[in-house]
Amino acid sequence: MDETSVIGTLEQQVIEAALITTRPTSSAQERSEASTQLERWTTGTSPSAASPIDTACWEAYIKIIGISFCPSDHFFSSSNASSSPNQSGQSSGFSNGSAESNIVEKIAYATFSSKQQQPLSCNTEQQIQRDSNGAKLLLTTLFCNKIRREYNSLMREHASLARRVFESLLNALLCVGNVAHVHQGQDLKALLGACCSAVASVAVRTSIQQSPNQGIMNIILPCRNFIGASLGMAVNATTDMPSFSPTIALRLLADIPGEAQSRNDVTTTDIEALLQMPNGIPSQQGIDFTINGSATDVVMETLHMALSGYISGGGEQQDALLCLTLNALTKWAEACKKITLSRLLESSNGNALSILEQLVALLSSQSQQRQWTSAKHAEDAIIKSARALNACIENTTDFGTQSRRSAVGSLLASLTAPTKFLIAPFNTSESQQWEEAAIAVSNLASTLAREEIDEIATCRLPGCSDLIELLLGLQSHPIHNVALPVLEVWLALQDVPTSDRHPTLAAPLYQQLTEVVLNRVAYPSTFISWEEELDLESSDFNEMRRLSTDVLVGAYYLLRSSYLETLANIVMSIDSSDWEVVESAFFCMCSVGREACARVKSVKNAASSGRDSPVAADGESTSIGLTQVVGIVCAGGAAGVSQRHPLVLAGIANFLGCYSTVWASSCAPQSMLEILAYLSAALSVSGAAEASGKSIRLVLIASAGKLTKAATSPGADISVALTQSMEAALNTNKQTVMASVAEGCARVSVQLRDKSKARATLSAVAAPTILRARSALDAMISSSTVEGSGQAAGQTDAASQALASYLGVLRELVRFCDGSSSRGRAGDSHILSDVLTAAWPVLNDISSHPTCRANEAVLSGLLDVHSQLLSVVPALIGPYFKDLATFVVKSYEVSFCPSALDYVSAAVESFDSEESIGVAAGLDENGKDLIFNQLLAHLSQCTFKYVTQTKRPNECPQLIKALFEMAQRYLLFCPGALCQCPEFSSLFGLAVACLVECKGEVESTRATLIFITQLVGWKHIRLPDAKMAKLAQFACGIDNLLAQHGEAITKACLGGLSGGAPQMLWPSCSECIFSITQHIISSTPGADEPDSVLCTWLRTAMIEGSLVANTKNITPEIGTSVIKILCELAKEGTKSKQKAKMALMDFGKIAKGEASTDVLLAYSMA
Repeated sequence: MDETSVIGTLEQQVIEAALITTRPTSSAQERSEASTQLERWTTGTSPSAASPIDTACWEAYIKIIGISFCPSDHFFSSSNASSSPNQSGQSSGFSNGSAESNIVEKIAYATFSSKQQQPLSCNTEQQIQRDSNGAKLLLTTLFCNKIRREYNSLMREHASLARRVFESLLNALLCVGNVAHVHQGQDLKALLGACCSAVASVAVRTSIQQSPNQGIMNIILPCRNFIGASLGMAVNATTDMPSFSPTIALRLLADIPGEAQSRNDVTTTDIEALLQMPNGIPSQQGIDFTINGSATDVVMETLHMALSGYISGGGEQQDALLCLTLNALTKWAEACKKITLSRLLESSNGNALSILEQLVALLSSQSQQRQWTSAKHAEDAIIKSARALNACIENTTDFGTQSRRSAVGSLLASLTAPTKFLIAPFNTSESQQWEEAAIAVSNLASTLAREEIDEIATCRLPGCSDLIELLLGLQSHPIHNVALPVLEVWLALQDVPTSDRHPTLAAPLYQQLTEVVLNRVAYPSTFISWEEELDLESSDFNEMRRLSTDVLVGAYYLLRSSYLETLANIVMSIDSSDWEVVESAFFCMCSVGREACARVKSVKNAASSGRDSPVAADGESTSIGLTQVVGIVCAGGAAGVSQRHPLVLAGIANFLGCYSTVWASSCAPQSMLEILAYLSAALSVSGAAEASGKSIRLVLIASAGKLTKAATSPGADISVALTQSMEAALNTNKQTVMASVAEGCARVSVQLRDKSKARATLSAVAAPTILRARSALDAMISSSTVEGSGQAAGQTDAASQALASYLGVLRELVRFCDGSSSRGRAGDSHILSDVLTAAWPVLNDISSHPTCRANEAVLSGLLDVHSQLLSVVPALIGPYFKDLATFVVKSYEVSFCPSALDYVSAAVESFDSEESIGVAAGLDENGKDLIFNQLLAHLSQCTFKYVTQTKRPNECPQLIKALFEMAQRYLLFCPGALCQCPEFSSLFGLAVACLVECKGEVESTRATLIFITQLVGWKHIRLPDAKMAKLAQFACGIDNLLAQHGEAITKACLGGLSGGAPQMLWPSCSECIFSITQHIISSTPGADEPDSVLCTWLRTAMIEGSLVANTKNITPEIGTSVIKILCELAKEGTKSKQKAKMALMDFGKIAKGEASTDVLLAYSMA
């Protein structure tokens, strides 16, 4: 008879699947299939009103757990000696004298792929054991997850089965614990941890009406008994539970808080009460946290007893148990806000030291005198002690009490010699290179200072100054996570008025802190690039700089001009070889740029209005000091640029941009041109190009008024400087740089009062771009004529990328000429007329060449330029519109480029807002409606064919986004063309289909939802009377479309809210549902009951299969409440839209388990 016949076929299949999943020799496909099978079997159907408990699954798990941990003479850990059990004469299995293997090992042996007809080798047997241990760990973990999901329902419906679950897990825990006590393999430790978690997960969910925390107390009291007995202490507790080892007891105590917090059927407040009260939460009564004998009281008594017993040392076991005790204390302090500093100080256990005193001893010089059996235990003791004390300090429910003040005073006093609380363990961590220990000490020191900053700021208590000195040392630490938490301390100190601080914690401290931060945020001196940097992560470096900015701003507010003076002295005095310090100084100056510029501006404004400013002296010294720095920095011109480190040059560029308003108000026009020349030269350095481009834009915008005023002088010409900047930007071949400089040049040009000079300047700026665009076009055409050449294909790609970039520059130049001062009517000489004259032949040649039309980047760039021209110079573009529209349609038929639809969107809006373009194009109202009707019909037909035959909507989200943004523009600016379009109903149908097809892609789905929302709710959007009248003519057609698709829209939106769509789409989904509800209810004013069709749609959506698949938290009662709330708010009209959206988003949070149904009460009572 087969040995595995003692179990059923189901259990054997489950064990085999677990072995396949964890066995390293399994293929990826085998592992995936087995894992899916296990997950499907374990999860099944979660219990609800419509799905009863799957008792067969629970019975099978009980049996599997039982047979998985039975005795075995083959069971030994992967870290065991190389000899087999038979060879050594010893067994590391769950020994009760039986020589029979447990069933998991038998199946592991039977399915082992390398099994041969010969005695097992030692390595083979160890591998089989590792396989079986892995399967046991997986099955125990899956069972634990099932308990977390379903055990409450199991208790209600099958109490006896629930008790058997606990018994099976308890037996498994005892078996694993007995073996782990002798054999210390990592696989056994993992199994022990999984079994403890499973037992704790059952305990926190076991309750009766009279005692909701019965399960917790049934674990805690025996643990106290067993730990006390192991220490030879008498305890007043008896239990029928089998004896635990101290290791198991402490692990169980540590797991209970986390398992309690994992419950999603009770609130956080109720969970905390469950851990702190002897009888849980009395029905219909208030909660009294002071009752003696609560779970927390018992645990704290137990941990104090354990801490007192293990702190003196005495061997490996004592050290390990001490660390487990500290870990349990941390977990309870994190879960229970009542475990505070006061609680640690007041804890008593005979003549033993309080818990607080013992933690201080472990985190002071006294710990160095203890004989640790290993460095690992010494490090763990520092880490766990610091974390436990940190959690208790963060629990501030005792804030302001005398006991907390005494505890804080005791901690601060311990910082001084000879105790050296925190200082000694930090020094030890440094000498031993214990990174995690140093981080834990830093977190604790920072938390103590932050939470007690009001007391520490006065420096009245001994140890305050020592703590500040320690924090400054931690702030300068090279390890990111050591230095990072200290930043919060300085931010907290900023909130304490300087009048309430000790004098040394005002300007002197922040002067020192500025230098500490400057050095801490500097690049390593050996830095070359992030690809070659091994000691520092770019993410850590950037985070430190980002979070340091607020601290530097606080330092500036306290130090003012002396802050900038200190940094300026560093910039001007440090040798160029120390480039990292200079770069960091520029960063620190840039960090306060906005605040310093505001100070200078306020002083200038006061002076110009004849008022006295109380900060005039500081503002003036700031302005003078900054201009001196910029004079020194830019003195070398282009030659000086080449001598700078690229990162320093980037820092200088950022500095020049951050303080652009200061230069504009304090520097002469010639100095501004010198700054521009310096930045233009810096564009040639790759590492500084991005920063220089942004700063050129800022400088040009800030100084536009001053430069244009200077340009009015006889012989003055700023076009040369602007053109040189543009040329330098074009040489970088960086799109963002070119766009930034183009924007700045355009903004200056349009402010020139002499329009002829403005046209000439803008033409000069645009000329290099147009010339390069022509060259790139010629290169693209010539290389495309060479067939079958890889080199020619590469040249075509390079030329097309360059051409697309130059078109982007032209787009920016056109875009920022859009202003009232630069607009002109038909026949007027517009500021862009010369540019358009020069660029139009190039644009025409691009549009006429098939290679350019086939290249999406070039075509998008060309269409973007034309879209901007439509908006900025409609009178000049009007005569060419029909030809352009034909080009756009033909291009779209081939490329399906979203920019073609964007162009039509811009055209629809321009023709509505600019009468001149219609006149120039020779179109009256009817002609306009006709041409846009034809455009929409043809483009829609092309798109329908494309998304049904070539790509699905989810494969072209940008196209779907552009299509429905265009449809929305039609609705707002040309509703007649939209509603009379023969493809109107098909377009609406596609929109509904895309709500599902786009699979929650944010941009495309949002555009679709906005179109549907505004179309359905057209009565409630603000449009001119003529457009409202036009829409009213087609109201019946819109209503018919809603009647046809309303149920599908409602299902899609509610499905999205229940988890089927990203949370970013919830507002759009909510607004769409409200729009439908409001439209239907407003169509039947005075009705007492909501429309039956509407209610049917909503109810159907609430029980829709896709919604139920997304969440298990929506019941029919919740659905009914939400429908009622929604309908009542819709009756109140548009003013209640925001509240309705909030209610629907709260529905989404309920569906995700992020909120309880109580949140709906606020809407019901309103």
